[in-house]
Amino acid sequence: MIQPTACRLLPTLLVCALLLPSAPLRAAEPVQLITREEAGPPAPDATGVPTRNLTRGPGIDTLGTHGSGVAGKPLRLAVKFLPSNGVPVDPEKVQVIYRRQPALDVTARVKAFITPQGIEAPAVLVPPGKHVIEIQAVDKEGRIGRAQMTLTVAPAP
Repeated sequence: MIQPTACRLLPTLLVCALLLPSAPLRAAEPVQLITREEAGPPAPDATGVPTRNLTRGPGIDTLGTHGSGVAGKPLRLAVKFLPSNGVPVDPEKVQVIYRRQPALDVTARVKAFITPQGIEAPAVLVPPGKHVIEIQAVDKEGRIGRAQMTLTVAPAP
């Protein structure tokens, strides 16, 4: 037998259960990948930076990242890891390096978005300019894969 108090609460609980899944999802706050101050030092000569992956380590596909934008508007950072011989990437050993003099490790800023499958940061902020980002992934057997991408951000209109 259902108690009278439970009978009054049941409709309220059902309405809440129906409404919660349809509530709009809040967009994640943008992550400041690179600050204006960090963008100040000169970039290294891009021709002197190795971009080839000479080991049988994981491949890295950066094509999911839309590489250009406008200052103040977030970019999507989407990187897919391509395991070699079925060996997954160790997310704890992934590094995201901003290629400057000296190079700057920005991994901690996107750590929450790194999985064995890749990096999916829906909104990162980058100041105006050209920014070379190097991704280094290490698989569970210790093999290293590297790739670079260039983010180009125009000044705000």
